[in-house]
Amino acid sequence: MSRSTHFIDTIKGIATFRAFGWVPQSIEQNNRLIDASQRPMYLLSMIQRWLGFALQMVIAVLAVAVVTLATQTRTNTAFTGASLVTLMTFGEQLVYIIIIYTMFETSIGAVSRLKTFSEKVKPEDLEGEDLLPPLEWPLKGGIRIDNVSASYG
Repeated sequence: MSRSTHFIDTIKGIATFRAFGWVPQSIEQNNRLIDASQRPMYLLSMIQRWLGFALQMVIAVLAVAVVTLATQTRTNTAFTGASLVTLMTFGEQLVYIIIIYTMFETSIGAVSRLKTFSEKVKPEDLEGEDLLPPLEWPLKGGIRIDNVSASYG
């Protein structure tokens, strides 16, 4: 049973779940399925955070190198400050570009899956199924039930 099927069945049959006492087991199974469904997004987020952290560390090392050079060579402090601000802004923009790129990559993957789905799945409207009923088709109908008995055993 897929994740979405289980969630939909749970919502539709909540009275049955309560009647048979399946609520605790269903909550546990729903939690497991939610954890499994969110695992790829969590991993993507962790990779983005790690890459952002690594890029910020590279920028920090470069900033330390700039400050070291500025203090040892006695350069203009205005240029040093401007270069540090530019370096920090560059680091933030680099992290932002990486996050946008991974979101773009994810979206392209989703578009590719939709395209493949639309090409592979046959449409349900087959030839001959688009006929309209004739005008003399009955406008009213009814069901008559006589001598019916039913029991629960």
